[in-house]
Amino acid sequence: MRTFNACILAPNVHNNPMFKNILCMTGLAAVMAPAFAAVEWTTDLDAAKAKAATEGKSVLIDFTGSDWCGYCIKLKKEVFDTPEFEALAKDDFLFVEIDLPNNVNRVGQELYAKNQALCKQYKISGFPTIMIMSPEGYIIGGFVGGSDMARVKDCLAAANANAKKVQQAKSLTGSARAQLLAEVHNSLARDLKPANAAMVNDIAAADTDNVTGMKDAAKAAEELEAINKKLNATRGDAAKALPIVDEALKTCYPVNREELLMIKSQIIMAIVNTRLQTADSIEEVEAIKALMMQLVECAPADRQEMFRKRIEKDFGDPAALLEQIRKQRAKRK
Repeated sequence: MRTFNACILAPNVHNNPMFKNILCMTGLAAVMAPAFAAVEWTTDLDAAKAKAATEGKSVLIDFTGSDWCGYCIKLKKEVFDTPEFEALAKDDFLFVEIDLPNNVNRVGQELYAKNQALCKQYKISGFPTIMIMSPEGYIIGGFVGGSDMARVKDCLAAANANAKKVQQAKSLTGSARAQLLAEVHNSLARDLKPANAAMVNDIAAADTDNVTGMKDAAKAAEELEAINKKLNATRGDAAKALPIVDEALKTCYPVNREELLMIKSQIIMAIVNTRLQTADSIEEVEAIKALMMQLVECAPADRQEMFRKRIEKDFGDPAALLEQIRKQRAKRK
């Protein structure tokens, strides 16, 4: 999991007018309309996995924010709560909803805490995340973000194909088993791969000659897990977390660099948001700008110049920006 993801650090960022032109909000509030519940959903992942093993099915998990995530609500209404989806999916899948609503009473505190832990365990980086899992706990398909019926149909077909490969791999050993499972893992969307530690570890164990290269992937996953433990130890203190990520970036496995840069950008935004609310001098505004400039290196290479120019524009008149900050602070009192 990206330890410093939007769920942990970003609520105040999204509410801060200073960032309305900087941040693109993907979770929009929407009005939920009554819908036909086409398939039966449970909230117990372990029970669903056990049942899937006896019925020869896979588990479709919907990580959602049911009362705040616009894309989640749209996906449920236009896909999951339709007879077409029922006909498409009921024979091959069981269904689990992992909900983190703004209104905790929708699920209750106990289930909410359990769902938070599952989001952390499966490294959920955005909502909605649809994750398709084999009874063994292997990730065999899914996607992150908004979608429609056509995309979901393709996703289910790919997951079914991968489920057959997982079953076939049970009869294999050594590099043959490792290579078949590696095909499944490599077919996953990038955002789902970090959650597939169970499969990666099994591939690494079977692939004694490292034909698939998964031993390196397993080591990289261990490295990222160790970094996340250090970040968790800061208990959300972004100022303490930033040097941890900066140090890790110096020696990390190349495959982890993109993930760490994403975490760094989220930490920086959290620090900047706090400082914008309290800044009371030109020097403080300039320091915020310098911190924002660190975001440039976190962006993809083809967007770095655009980010740099935008930051220069937004901070082009520090005195005017400071006056704006003071006015906004006065309104909040």
